[in-house]
Amino acid sequence: MTPSAIIQECPQCAASITGDSRFVMWCPECEWNLSRPDRDRPSTRPGPLARLRNRLDARFAADLHRQVLGSGVGTPSRDPGRIAAYALASAVHLFALSMLVGGVWLLVATWPSPFGAVFGVAGVGFAYLARPRFGRLDGDAPALTRQEAPVLYDLLDRVAREAGAPPVDVVLVDGEVNASARTVGLRGTHVLTIGLPLWQILEPQERIALLAHEMGHFSNGDARRMRYVGSAIATLYEIHGAAARQRVRGSLGAIAIAIVVNILTGLIRLLVLGLIMILESLTYRESQLAEYAADDRAARIASPVAVAGVMDKLITKAPAADRHLESAAHRGGDLWEGMREYMAGFPEAEEERLRRLARLERVRVDATHPPTHLRAAFAVSRAYGAATIVVTDDEMERVQAELDAAAGRIAREIADRARAALYE
Repeated sequence: MTPSAIIQECPQCAASITGDSRFVMWCPECEWNLSRPDRDRPSTRPGPLARLRNRLDARFAADLHRQVLGSGVGTPSRDPGRIAAYALASAVHLFALSMLVGGVWLLVATWPSPFGAVFGVAGVGFAYLARPRFGRLDGDAPALTRQEAPVLYDLLDRVAREAGAPPVDVVLVDGEVNASARTVGLRGTHVLTIGLPLWQILEPQERIALLAHEMGHFSNGDARRMRYVGSAIATLYEIHGAAARQRVRGSLGAIAIAIVVNILTGLIRLLVLGLIMILESLTYRESQLAEYAADDRAARIASPVAVAGVMDKLITKAPAADRHLESAAHRGGDLWEGMREYMAGFPEAEEERLRRLARLERVRVDATHPPTHLRAAFAVSRAYGAATIVVTDDEMERVQAELDAAAGRIAREIADRARAALYE
């Protein structure tokens, strides 16, 4: 028994509980104290609208899960939600283009009319505000090049070939307990971001599953599609922010003008907000289908067990690693060695508590992802044989060494964020 292990009687069912004093004491028999309100749940109670949305969200997630278990993920490109989202996003982009053309035409056709100049400049200015935003690679973000990480890039190329995806152009390594794939810029640069803390808590084959899942987004066209539709949503948010309510003050005439302007901008905000909700709703279903599709590819490449293992870590060890890094950053010392020791001593009882809590509270990465425990169930349902990519211990150690080159910088960034948070 470890020094931190304690035994007590459950106050609800009188069963004997063996636990770790560093973590939540709970009863596996009756699930007493399964959830800690101060740690596992938000401090504010959601309103009626949020509760309704949560219920609808849970029903939708369950229905979609039954669908993919029964008939698979299908062909994402033929999903009606994708077609409708593309159509609405195209309308937003065309509207911005029409404002640009109209503004330029007014300036040229009515010059030197003050009326034409005012409305022409306004049209061009609005077109600039509503321009498509395809993202860009932060020039200050340190990236691993092929020369610096040849073994990692070779592994990524193998995964890309198996997934039917284009090769990764840029690999970023950061301190998030996460990973992501995205396409940025007009040239469509494929960027893979690996969160070093998440990578460290995964087993070797689970790391292959993580890479295969992210590469699956490139092969499905999800990253490219979300860049197009997402830029339309970003444009709408820019317009919504620009149409902010004006402060009513000054002379009577100024107040009257401000009231009229607020009424007009209020109508614009309402219209734009409605379009945002429609676009996000249309992409909601497809985004979750895309996650299942990427999980399916990862299960074929790395094995269903490995994918389910990643999901289990996202439920159990990932939140714990996030909390540990946040607190450890204030204490100093070797951040990564401390995290490895903390994860090595992470008790099974706490892992099981978090698994049960995830099933009860539909834990997910974010709203674009299905609940993580449902994704794990989907992964293990895939009837795939042996993994198509298996790496040797030596190869994975060399990949780890290449990623560890960024470990010191990332540890300093985590510590800097933790110190900055003290002054917010």
